[in-house]
Amino acid sequence: MNAVSSRNRPVFCIGRRVQKQNGFTLIEILVTVVILAVGLLGLAGLVLEGMRNNQGAYLRTQASILAYDMADRMRANKERAADYAAFSTDGATTALPTCATDPAGCTPAGQAQVDLVEWTRQIQGVGSDMALLPGGVGVIQQDASTSRFTVTVTWDEVSREGDQGEAISDDSSYSVQFSL
Repeated sequence: MNAVSSRNRPVFCIGRRVQKQNGFTLIEILVTVVILAVGLLGLAGLVLEGMRNNQGAYLRTQASILAYDMADRMRANKERAADYAAFSTDGATTALPTCATDPAGCTPAGQAQVDLVEWTRQIQGVGSDMALLPGGVGVIQQDASTSRFTVTVTWDEVSREGDQGEAISDDSSYSVQFSL
């Protein structure tokens, strides 16, 4: 026997002759494609959910910044803190008072009006290409008995579902409470 012919024969052969397999069958390829498609759909779902959560975190961060901005403005103008109470940006004017451009500046009462208008403009996105919060509304309330202020910022967001499929409520609202 020569070396060439012995390479083509199987070493162990019991009964029938073993046939050599060449390539993949069509069924194996289809099963592989189905498994790959299911995996890619799952990955696309994860990416979509990650983007939605990222957008929600961005909006919550913007609301936090806006709420603390107003709290800081109120702390800087403590003597006129009552002027900030019972305010809502919903339907509020976005025209700046004249003292905002006056070189002499504003009185404390005028500064309170400037603060409220600037805060409204930030929430509604007036003067920029886009609003920081879609459908954003800011509300300032004062509890007269405890002298505590509550600044609440709400916005429109696609509702999300929790782990058990329940709707997450109050996910598009941010509040900060403080005393002056």
